[in-house]
Amino acid sequence: MFELNTYDPFFNFFFPTRIEGNSDLLKVDVIKNKEGYLLKADIPGVKKEDVKVSFDRGLLSINVKYHNEIKESEQYIYQERAEGEITRTFRLDEYIDSKDIDASIDDGVLTLTIKKSQPVKDKKSQDIEIR
Repeated sequence: MFELNTYDPFFNFFFPTRIEGNSDLLKVDVIKNKEGYLLKADIPGVKKEDVKVSFDRGLLSINVKYHNEIKESEQYIYQERAEGEITRTFRLDEYIDSKDIDASIDDGVLTLTIKKSQPVKDKKSQDIEIR
């Protein structure tokens, strides 16, 4: 699997990230607000069941599976839409608890609302339910 470590001095100071897969497939915006963070990821044409969000020991992971459905009687002449899987992982600070992460998908955009709380000592692995 392809792995790309991106580096931006400002962004990586707050949100170190790792990308596994085609980095062009999962564009992400991270917005800081007074409650915490808002993360928006473009996932056009992806079904909710093909998206998994998990949080484990300060690492927030988004895994998306892309499918191209083609009938046996058809064949590609030209193909730009990718098929496969991509995972983006972000390191969050010690003031995030998995119960304070809300996930939803609307109009091809995955939105994660991440609220800051008190420091968390026992960061257990947990999948985040997507509404």
